[in-house]
Amino acid sequence: MAPDAPPRDRLLSAARELFFQHGFAAVSTDALARAAAVSKATLYKHFPSMEAVLRAVVEREVDGFERGVPITVGTAAAFRAALVRFGTNLLDFLNQPDIIRFAQLMFEEARGNAGLAGDFYHSAYGRTQNDLAQLIQQGLDRGDLRSSLPAAVLAEQLLGLWEGFGFIRALLGLTAQPFPDPGAWSEACVGTFLAGQGSALPPGDHPTPS
Repeated sequence: MAPDAPPRDRLLSAARELFFQHGFAAVSTDALARAAAVSKATLYKHFPSMEAVLRAVVEREVDGFERGVPITVGTAAAFRAALVRFGTNLLDFLNQPDIIRFAQLMFEEARGNAGLAGDFYHSAYGRTQNDLAQLIQQGLDRGDLRSSLPAAVLAEQLLGLWEGFGFIRALLGLTAQPFPDPGAWSEACVGTFLAGQGSALPPGDHPTPS
């Protein structure tokens, strides 16, 4: 991050690096302010607490992997393509070694800390589910999906198909790359999901993550 970048951007970049290297609990306000080259007063001007910094860092990561996914879609084909793009971006994101490491640290630190667990869950998993649900709701409204289930439940089901056991294997250190072909895996999962909702399953291979 350039030294002349806005203080908030410097804080988030520094916090990302520190959190991803050391975990949340090991980073103090003094260390963050020093790494971002700002005063503690400036830190608190932008973020009332370190938990607020964590939420902002995680939400910025979600913004990054959702970039390029259409917010609104007008046809069934565009809807399907948007779902595939969403999944591909998500799996590309989860393939990153620093993301795997950060998740390992957060899951460890969240044990016994309900507040931290809630902040991390809602900023990461909850935000992703909500954004995907908004996309799925368009398919429900237009009749591309025929389901009595709420969009939030359908979003959780599709996220489960995408992640499968791949990310669990990565968290356990059993693989360094949970999704060898994110695009093909996303495509296959979306096909299975749509078929289960009464839509046609497209032809193609069904790759398995290693």
